[in-house]
Amino acid sequence: MGFLLKILLFGVAIYGAYRTFRHWKGLFDRFTGNAVPPQHPPTPAPPPARPEPPPAAPVRKPVVIEDTVQCAACGAYIPTTAEKCGQCGHARV
Repeated sequence: MGFLLKILLFGVAIYGAYRTFRHWKGLFDRFTGNAVPPQHPPTPAPPPARPEPPPAAPVRKPVVIEDTVQCAACGAYIPTTAEKCGQCGHARV
C-alpha cells in the first residue's frame, strides 16, 4: 500500500474514533444529568421607559463689536482701547 493511502486511512480511523468518543460521551452525560444546556443568544436590553428631554439650547454671549483703528506703522487694525499695537509694538497716536 502507498504511504499516502496509509496516512489517509490513519486520519479516517482517528476521525472515526473521535466521533465515536463524542457520541458515547454525550450519551453518558445525558444519562448522568451533566448535559450542557443549549446555547441561547443574549437577550436584548429592554427599551428605555421614556425618552430623555432634549438638552436646553446653550446660552450665547451677546456679540460685542469694537471700534478699530489702523496702526500707522504696520497697517494692522487694533481696538481703540489699546494703547499700543500688539503686532509691531508701535504706540497708538
